[in-house]
Amino acid sequence: MNINYTTRQLIRSCSKGYLSTEFNPTLFSNKKINFKNKFPYSTFTLVAYDYDLSPILLLSDLSEHTTNIKSNNLISLMVCEEQKVYQFFPKFKKQFGNYEDSMSRPRITLIGEAKVTKNLDHKKRFLSRHPAANLYANFNDMNFYILKIKSAHLIGGFAQVKWFNKNDLMCKDFKNFKEMEYDVMEHMNSHHKESIDLYSTKILKNKIKNWKIVGIDPDGFDLRKGKNLTRLFFEKQLNDAKKLRGVFVNLHNLASKV
Repeated sequence: MNINYTTRQLIRSCSKGYLSTEFNPTLFSNKKINFKNKFPYSTFTLVAYDYDLSPILLLSDLSEHTTNIKSNNLISLMVCEEQKVYQFFPKFKKQFGNYEDSMSRPRITLIGEAKVTKNLDHKKRFLSRHPAANLYANFNDMNFYILKIKSAHLIGGFAQVKWFNKNDLMCKDFKNFKEMEYDVMEHMNSHHKESIDLYSTKILKNKIKNWKIVGIDPDGFDLRKGKNLTRLFFEKQLNDAKKLRGVFVNLHNLASKV
């Protein structure tokens, strides 16, 4: 399977990450920082993705990392496997009893420039994936950011390392997702709950039902049930959202036979 595509699926399956910025002590008055030189600074953040894979972040102007970004917007975002993607990154052959070493599982660092975005589609995609963020997303100090990926570094497990440029990873040549995504989600969640339950229990092997689709992109779709978020991956990139109906019908038929 193409490593560019499988890595993109790994990224899309991640809902949180570790944001690293350049901390410039001269921009802060807090004497407890106790550093004169710039240093790497990391923080935890939630993440969603635009249709092309660009990460979407929600950051507060009151935070140190936002001050850092305003000074130098070249950042990195590390995301680690949350949903086991053994079909893309198989288990390391040598196991230690029932323990799977976390170092044997995939993670990737995305490097690029973060910029404030006023694009309402970015806001909708983020809040659809992270509905609890509605509590604070409209505060005056909060802004959405889009990360324009320039490069990325994958550690797919032991002895699996690869650098990518943006053209290796970014999703290209797709159409109609922006225009159709939310209507399709509303229709599926309102009228085809049986199909969604089949996808989640038969294909994804989840034990619980009543999931809802919360995001669709050219590589697959996200489902949420309370605090749980999971993803169903398309076998290949879907180039036109008008083909989604056929995809969902085929998935229903496939799941019915499992």
